[in-house]
Amino acid sequence: MPICGQDADGHAVAVNGKGHFTVVMYTNPDLEDASRKMSLALDPYRSRSDFTFVRVVDLRGDVPPSMRSMVRVDIRKEQAKELARLKKAGVSASNAAPIIPDFSGSTLDALGWDSVYDQVHLVVYDTHGHEVKRLESVTDAKQMTKVVDSIL
Repeated sequence: MPICGQDADGHAVAVNGKGHFTVVMYTNPDLEDASRKMSLALDPYRSRSDFTFVRVVDLRGDVPPSMRSMVRVDIRKEQAKELARLKKAGVSASNAAPIIPDFSGSTLDALGWDSVYDQVHLVVYDTHGHEVKRLESVTDAKQMTKVVDSIL
């Protein structure tokens, strides 16, 4: 079953899209540093045409509707910095990792993430959009890259 969300620009994102492996990361504002380290660890895979990285930010109840546009602007600024860094590393901008700010919890619920977590969580989907691995409470980027290596 397709799981979709909306990125910071309002574009639909297929979280478990077909034709590529997808790593989906759960994060929230308290996990910003940890999720950034995990994201950096995935850089070597980001140039692959069969790999997609999606981040879902848990913002349930944290952001009043009047502030949501400001949050989206902040996310776009962070993405622009990330794209500049990746471009310097030779990774195509077409391999940008969407960030889904989930204010309602609908994408998080579809992914089975029904609580607020104090660690990064991951779900990996195969090229058919089927879940192949789920990691809870990921604290070490090496733990994550080991799983990605075993699947790719």
